[in-house]
Amino acid sequence: MEIADFIALAQRPPPLQFLVIGGYAVAALGHVRSTFDVDFLVRRSDRIEWEQRATDAGLRVVHSTPVFTQLAGSGGNDALDLMCVDDATFVPMWDAGHEHRFGSAAARIPCLDHLLALKLHALRHAGDSRVSKDAADIEALVRRHALDLKLPRYRDLFLRYGTTEGYEMFLRILRHG
Repeated sequence: MEIADFIALAQRPPPLQFLVIGGYAVAALGHVRSTFDVDFLVRRSDRIEWEQRATDAGLRVVHSTPVFTQLAGSGGNDALDLMCVDDATFVPMWDAGHEHRFGSAAARIPCLDHLLALKLHALRHAGDSRVSKDAADIEALVRRHALDLKLPRYRDLFLRYGTTEGYEMFLRILRHG
């Protein structure tokens, strides 16, 4: 399945709102890198419907919790990861997001600040296997968009969703410190 096929799952009646996150969103904001799965941010209340639509399309649930569902096709291909959040998190991200074309399909992606917050959260809470990828994404997005991490807006964002050590590391790497 291509990303357009996953987007089509949401367009079946009744349509489901979601945001493309992960590698495809990072690429949409200017840092193209390889990615082997599709990541969507969805409403937690829609998780069961997402799982049903994905399994109807031939995917199987590999792992599911109230906040995360990992689906894959036969042989582990066609991976779809769902990050499930409550409405208090989803609605502001949806409202601040914007539409982006992914080949023949269009879907919303988070604004830059929200994508950075997601990446910082992943960096803070994920295992070692994700650290280099998420750190590289953050560095590339900061460089691509010429963000001044010393501005209170970005300092607060990095400290709220990341760590003090991480913020200081990015200041050094990006020669802001």
